[in-house]
Amino acid sequence: MPTMLRTVAVVAYQGVLADESAAFVDVLSRLPGARLVTVGARVGIVAGPGGAQAVEARFFEVDPDVVVVPGGLGSHRHAEIAAWIRHVRPRWVLTSSTGSALLAAGGLLRGRRAATHWLAAPLLERHGVAAAPERLVVDGPFVTCAGLASTFEAADVVVRAVGGDALVAHIHEEMRRDALGERRPCSPSRSRYRARARRSAVAAATGGAARSPWARPVELEDETGPSSML
Repeated sequence: MPTMLRTVAVVAYQGVLADESAAFVDVLSRLPGARLVTVGARVGIVAGPGGAQAVEARFFEVDPDVVVVPGGLGSHRHAEIAAWIRHVRPRWVLTSSTGSALLAAGGLLRGRRAATHWLAAPLLERHGVAAAPERLVVDGPFVTCAGLASTFEAADVVVRAVGGDALVAHIHEEMRRDALGERRPCSPSRSRYRARARRSAVAAATGGAARSPWARPVELEDETGPSSML
């Protein structure tokens, strides 16, 4: 039986990666009947690599079915986000790259396995979480992925639970049409990853390659180098 969703909350914090946020939004905003809202500690603009995010609601104002935690600089220092997730107990929590470090530091992943950015693996281990080598790990309500290249697959876990393979195929086709026509840009930010991600989404949706370009690892870094992810 299809699952009905009310609210999908995308978390934004200072240092959040705009590209990972945009990739999740591009898929999950197409879920029928679901309200998508960007949440944070306070309403306003937060900055991060790739562009700014506009926070529409504060944590305590939202009781979501799905929480999305993109990776970002210093993500593991945001204990308030993990505390809120523990309080609202969503059906799914999706994270990408260092987003899993945030959940691990908050005690949400203790004793579990999680995918993460390779630089964040020691952080996970420090908090009792097994850093998995896979691009995508589903462990209970937690869906973790290694980075931008696998956000599409992580979002598909929720899409499939809501409407099965038919809805996944429908959203893939819609994204393919939009990406080819550039009618619905993923994000207003000028990202060096955006064009590659959108081309990969088209390939994944059309099945045009034996192995999707999303399967290739993408190194995420800001201007100071990959170590600044943490």
